[in-house]
Amino acid sequence: YSNRFRDAGAKLTIDGALQGFTGWRDRPYYKPVGDFPPGYSGYPSATAEQVFESARWAAENKVQLITHANGERASDLLIAAHSAAQGRYPDAQQLRPVLIHGQAQRVDQVDSYKRLGVIPSLFPMHTFYWGDWHLEHVFGPVDGANISPTGWVRERDMIFTTHHDAPVAFPDSMRVLDATVTREARGSGRVLGPDQRVDVITAL
Repeated sequence: YSNRFRDAGAKLTIDGALQGFTGWRDRPYYKPVGDFPPGYSGYPSATAEQVFESARWAAENKVQLITHANGERASDLLIAAHSAAQGRYPDAQQLRPVLIHGQAQRVDQVDSYKRLGVIPSLFPMHTFYWGDWHLEHVFGPVDGANISPTGWVRERDMIFTTHHDAPVAFPDSMRVLDATVTREARGSGRVLGPDQRVDVITAL
């Protein structure tokens, strides 16, 4: 603290929102609604140079970096940037970098985040609010089962947090808890990824 003020961290945004088809995926969106070209997979909102420089700057200056990365390609870029930064500043892992959202991840990316000491702050409320939309338009039934993969994270004994991202979703802690435990879509009641559910105590 300096004069009662503390710089608690820095925010970096790599891509957009998957439900709006602006997250940066490593594969085409399932059935996107809108005027999108064939094979459309979203786009980045930061350059690779900006992401690498942000990770390097945070590591050098001992600042916790909190990064919005929704799609798999956004995570690929973030993982590469943290890997490079930690290669140069080995103590940077102790800064507890955070992944915000990380809704679309591959298993290998979860392994990489564990290796790098990145704490995933996942967004399982999407299974409630946009579960049916994700299954029918964004991801499809296969990839849609593994959004916000809390199950994969716990299998690896990793810490995770959850959030509501207001005003994207209402700031309702009980809804966060319920979605993390049940993963039920509000429209159909379908469960997105039974294996990704966690128990109440873990969710708390």
